[in-house]
Amino acid sequence: MINRSESQFQEKLIFFIFFVMLLKFVYILIMALIEGDFPSFLIGLIVLGLVLFGLIFVINSLFDTKNYGGSGVGGTSTIGDRQFNSLMAHYEKLTQDFIDKKQFKKAAYIQLRLLQNPYRAATILKDGHLYNEAAHVFLKKCHRKYDAAECYELGRSFTKSITLYKELEMHEKVGDLYKKIDDTHNANHHYQLVADDYTKNYQYVKAALLYRKKMNNVSAANEILLKGWTENKDAVNCANNYFANFKDKTSLEKELNEFKANRIHRGNERNFLKTIALEYNREIASKEDIQMMAYELISSNHQNDEMLSLLRHFVDDDTQLNKDILRHKMKR
Repeated sequence: MINRSESQFQEKLIFFIFFVMLLKFVYILIMALIEGDFPSFLIGLIVLGLVLFGLIFVINSLFDTKNYGGSGVGGTSTIGDRQFNSLMAHYEKLTQDFIDKKQFKKAAYIQLRLLQNPYRAATILKDGHLYNEAAHVFLKKCHRKYDAAECYELGRSFTKSITLYKELEMHEKVGDLYKKIDDTHNANHHYQLVADDYTKNYQYVKAALLYRKKMNNVSAANEILLKGWTENKDAVNCANNYFANFKDKTSLEKELNEFKANRIHRGNERNFLKTIALEYNREIASKEDIQMMAYELISSNHQNDEMLSLLRHFVDDDTQLNKDILRHKMKR
């Protein structure tokens, strides 16, 4: 049995809960009358009744401490946990029922208000394509800027999305969104920030791809690729991406010859040989011209085993070539 003071407190607590629920009932009723949404009123009433029932049951369980378990604490905890878990399971089932009916806002409401699970609420709204509502919950309740920015983007609220991506310093993403709203000036400003960062870290190929594909600036892409070649920072990839910017046979052949004449020296001949091996397989420039370049380089570096081994990349139909190369190496 519980004593008188506990009983009075229990009664006051239940009265207070009834009073709060009554106010909530009046609010739901007024909103239903204003919006003319009677089904929502019924659902709200059911949910309200379930919450009231659950709270009263839990309160009674907590105050009936001497009716369970003899020693008190152990028995009370078990009964309370059992009722709590049962109530949570009921809310989860109600959530799933609303999801199955595609009533995503109601499902999210249960998760947000009754189960205190804002992330699950936001995810439900996102899955229901209620992107702006999901973004608001992600941002205000979960404090997850990236998820909020992604939802605003999906909901085509690009300005809000751009603001969050800026705060996250995701400049390439900001540039992409500015491009979607045809703001090329701001898009290129943020792309440039990314390109500068790539350049500072010697990631010249990444910087060049950004210039060419997103900023439509092939000359800047070529300039940064030549810088990578000169500084021998991922030189072969830089050279191949440079030559990939010459799309027709005539311009590519001209550039290969000028490149060889002006940018090749004893220290980078091996890299150039690797580069033209890939150009040979692209089959844009004349294979015969590339072969002659390769033979010249290999002939002047015949003591270099690695360069000699690259000869096989320029010969398509000589089955004895590998054996000839091996014999040549053994004679030295």
